[in-house]
Amino acid sequence: MVKPLVSVLMPVFNSAQYLRAAIDSIIEQTYSNLEFIIINDASTDYSLSILEEYNEIDNRIIVINSVANSGIGASLNKGIKVARGE
Repeated sequence: MVKPLVSVLMPVFNSAQYLRAAIDSIIEQTYSNLEFIIINDASTDYSLSILEEYNEIDNRIIVINSVANSGIGASLNKGIKVARGE
């Protein structure tokens, strides 16, 4: 039986301090057939660097980088547009 693809969305804005723990909590789940879409909402800290690092080591991670801060709702809508999972 093939497990369905699940899309996980996470908006990020200046969250570098907590970002590694948040990402690790998703990618270490026992359910592995997922795509993890992380939307960086124009962070000014080093959040984007962390996201790029994880993107290089886990091909389930998709990073969307916004150049202008648009808020959580707009960020999630950007993620929904690229989501392929159920």
